[in-house]
Amino acid sequence: MKYGKNYRKNAMILGMTGALLLGSGIPAEAASADGFLAEVPVSDWSYSAVNSLIQAGVVPDYAMPIPQGRVMSRMEMAMIVDSAMKNQSAMTAEQVAAVKKLDAEYYYDIKKVDLLNKLDRLSDEQVNAVANGQTAPAMSADDQKNIKRLAQLADKFDVGGYVRIRNDHYLKDQKNGTGTQRTQRANMIHIAVQSKYKINKDWTAHTDIGYRNSLSGFTDYRSTPTIGAGENKTGLTMDTYINGKFPKLYTNMKFGKWNEWNPFGWGMDIDCDFIGAQFTHGKTKFKTFLTAGQMDLWDNLMGGKRKKEKVTSLRFFYPFDAKNDANFGVSFSHPMASRYQSQDQNRVFYYYAHAHHKFDRNWDLRVGTINSNAKRDADNAVAGTKTKKPGRWVQLQYKKADLRNPGTYDITADYRYEPALVWPTVTDWCGLNEKFIRLKFSYVPTKNVLIDTFYTWGREIDTGARDDMYRFQAQFFF
Repeated sequence: MKYGKNYRKNAMILGMTGALLLGSGIPAEAASADGFLAEVPVSDWSYSAVNSLIQAGVVPDYAMPIPQGRVMSRMEMAMIVDSAMKNQSAMTAEQVAAVKKLDAEYYYDIKKVDLLNKLDRLSDEQVNAVANGQTAPAMSADDQKNIKRLAQLADKFDVGGYVRIRNDHYLKDQKNGTGTQRTQRANMIHIAVQSKYKINKDWTAHTDIGYRNSLSGFTDYRSTPTIGAGENKTGLTMDTYINGKFPKLYTNMKFGKWNEWNPFGWGMDIDCDFIGAQFTHGKTKFKTFLTAGQMDLWDNLMGGKRKKEKVTSLRFFYPFDAKNDANFGVSFSHPMASRYQSQDQNRVFYYYAHAHHKFDRNWDLRVGTINSNAKRDADNAVAGTKTKKPGRWVQLQYKKADLRNPGTYDITADYRYEPALVWPTVTDWCGLNEKFIRLKFSYVPTKNVLIDTFYTWGREIDTGARDDMYRFQAQFFF
């Protein structure tokens, strides 16, 4: 039986796959959670839990423990857990508790494995019989091979995403200094569909499609609904990139266009559209990151002229132990007029450091500092009045909201001191050259739903002008 003759059958299988997924209540993983094909982090607790069961000889068909440093996908881990779940009668009470904890973690992954196994057992006549509500006949060897190929192809795809609803308000001092005015920044909705295709065991291709609608507040920046809408525009966005690894070189690579969001790693917040390449190298815990390309830091929307800033960054990461780690590095990027930086300077040199300490299961502390050699813009009279001191920030967090566990939450308190001359980005839409205190609360009311809100008490560093900000946001992941 040739594959080209099975169009009708394949279409029916795909349709039945969707029906089975909907009928069994299997949602795709949250965008910020691990997907079916994603790798389980090497430090994840699952490895030790699974190995303890394998070493006890209670996992059928698995005699050898997972080697230290061996990185597995969630699909692989789900297969081991599924095998263990079927052998609970041979386990002690402690082992049963361990395997049930693993089952809760990989529940939906196991459901997908079961679904692929069901497809593997379906033939042409079985598909038609099931579709017509009849008893399914036996499956032929050729049908089994073809359906297995289809299942393997389907296994290479994974789709997730989120819907974000956001409301922001500012409370600012008026320009004439006579009082305070309340301004609405936006009622915004953002829908993102993130898909990936597993090329092979080392490489994955990604396509992320998004739609932003300002609803209010973005009118001045409104664009036609075409590809390329930025944070301040209504319309579509598309990011395409590829990431993979060279195992023998201990190097990972990512190139293309993506949203670079890293609130801790650069010693400063980074949230921007990025085009370029990123290399990660590290044989042990120590990691080196080389990033080169162009990023959009909204210079042209805040008084400058540049739409893209060229950047080259070298960052280092080292986890001293389970409770302590540090990031430090340097970066070079174009000067920005909106940051009061001289346009005669070819590149601005930034250097930064960030440390993290975990006190216990509940409390985390992060501290960071950043500085630069930026020169003041001689053509801008205001630039001469702006502070040029190192930027710094402190964040204390209690608990952690986990999308997979309803009822979890976190509370964070931030202090930021962000002089425009040394801080190249804008933290969560607080203004340039500001210092502020922010109190934030996040809560997971049900699986894959995140509610968060914060209030920021902001002041311009040199004038003391008020720039408070309130946000309420709901995010629904699928």
